[in-house]
Order: sequence, then structure tokens, then C-alpha cells
Amino acid sequence: DRDIVLDQLAINAQAKRIIITFDWMYILDPEKMRQGFPEYLYDEEISDDIRMVDLKSLRRTWKVLLGETSYEAQDDEGYAKFTERQYRSFQMPAQMAELQAVIEEYRPVVDAPSGRTCASFSAVNEQLVPRIRKFVEKGVQVDVIIPILSYANYYFRMSDISATLLDEVLLSRRCFVQSIDTLRNVRVFAWDDDPRIAGDLGNFRDPGHVYNPGLLRRTLTSLSTGENRLTAADVEAYERRIRTEVKSYRLRNSYLERTARN
Repeated sequence: DRDIVLDQLAINAQAKRIIITFDWMYILDPEKMRQGFPEYLYDEEISDDIRMVDLKSLRRTWKVLLGETSYEAQDDEGYAKFTERQYRSFQMPAQMAELQAVIEEYRPVVDAPSGRTCASFSAVNEQLVPRIRKFVEKGVQVDVIIPILSYANYYFRMSDISATLLDEVLLSRRCFVQSIDTLRNVRVFAWDDDPRIAGDLGNFRDPGHVYNPGLLRRTLTSLSTGENRLTAADVEAYERRIRTEVKSYRLRNSYLERTARN
């Protein structure tokens, strides 16, 4: 699904800057597709496109043509309420206790080798990197953000994503950074080698998604300041720090600590 969208951008868009998220899903095979993605909108059959036409989409199209916002205010408000509810339900002692039990169960094997190499990540090598090269040829600035995963997430998702998730995620990041490092106008940003960020579950609404508004603003501001840029020169040290922190991780939650003091 991302390959389809990036391909359309590379062919048609006149964008000066493109921001791409490089998350754990790039360890998957290239033929994988997100459930519910409207693939039919990208084929040559015009009749398929009618499936997306309803009164709501017509109203929004009209607003876009008039120069108004393409999203109504209640969309943002609804999402904000959803993430707040998610954060509150996650920030519970019982949730932390369950996570701690999972961490102790999987600690002996969390850093198990996957047996994969840079050649294993076809979604990166055959889709993402070639698309980025196309953008570079057109003079586009490409900023790649590695989303902040909590250290607990590598334990929490071992059972449903991969038993060697930590190794695969970190290896895919290193391979990607090394493959695009010499390209002009391409930058990669990452923050999760800092245990004050990725090791503090008070920053998260679930093990894999940051909630802390200040931290989210900081990650976007870094696109201007250059803070926490990740290059081929330091990616191996970055990888070692995360491996060390994850293997020795002891659950910490600053939100519950503040709540207990208050």
C-alpha cells in the first residue's frame, strides 16, 4: 500500500518535501498490504473509483475546491479524545504489572538473532529505496522519521509479530540508513536510543505509540533543527545502545510515579 502511494507521488506530485515514517512494518515482505487499503483506486478501471463516491466525500471535495480545510474539526477532536482515552486506560498499575511479567518471560530470548541480512528486507530494497531515489532525482527533500517504540514494545509484540522482532527492526534500520546515506537531500531522524524517552512508559498510550505532546512536538521541530539525525557513521552505535537498553530493561513509568507522589 505504501509502495503504491509513493509511486504515485514520485510520478505526479510536485512536492518540495516528503516525510516518510520508517516503522517496523518494513520488515514484512513487499507483497503485504494493510487491511482495508483501497487498492482499487489505483487501477485503470474508472468504474472502481465510484465505490468511493458518497455524499460525505462529495461535500469534502467541494470544500477542498473552495480552498477550505479538507478535514472537519470533529475529526481532529474525535481522534484527540480517542488517544486520551487510550492513554488513560494504558496508564494503570495493572497494565504495567502485565507488561513487567511479559518482559521477564521473554528477557532471555528478546535479543535472539533472526538470521536475516540486509538482502532480506525486500520492502526496503525493492520499494522504499528506489522511490526515495526518484524523489532525489526530482530535487525533493526527503525526511525519514523512525517512530519511537518503547523498549517494552519489543517484548510485548514478540508473540504476534516475530520472535526475533528486536533484531529484525534494528537490522532493517541499520541497512536502510546505510543504503541512503550518500543520497543528497535525504535525512533520517531517531530518538529511541535515549532511555529517558523510550524507556519511560509515561510517554506512551500503548507500548508502540507515543502520547506525550511535548515529545511529539520535539520530534517535528527536529526537522528544522537537525536534532537526533541518524547517519551511517553512528547507526551501529545507535543500534548497540537500543539492544543494551532493551535487554536490561526495567519497567519505568514517570506518570504513575508522579501520580503516586501527588
